[in-house]
Amino acid sequence: MNMKKVTAIFDEMVLTRVEEALLSHGYKGFTIHKATGRGAYADTYNRNHLSAHIVMTIYVAFDDAEHVAEVLLDAAHTNIEGEGLVSISPVDNLYWINSKSEASKEDLRSIGGQYEK
Repeated sequence: MNMKKVTAIFDEMVLTRVEEALLSHGYKGFTIHKATGRGAYADTYNRNHLSAHIVMTIYVAFDDAEHVAEVLLDAAHTNIEGEGLVSISPVDNLYWINSKSEASKEDLRSIGGQYEK
């Protein structure tokens, strides 16, 4: 399987900008979770010092992972400490629940993720 999982954690204030950037580059398949956490920046106004963030997960073809990471980095960047991070991880297997079949990189490109290289 030649796929990657791109995970981004970023401030929820830039979610719309990140979504629009992904869509403008042809990436329309992603999952979003709201999260709270603490990293380089601690919200001292909150009792537990946690900040609200978004965790976004995108499964892409191996060749598209770096491009997706660049799109995420550019869109989420605000030049403020503790903005978040982007990681790229290998995917051993990925299955579609509805068909019980293994996903292919062509499947992922059909839902977005192919760009002009």
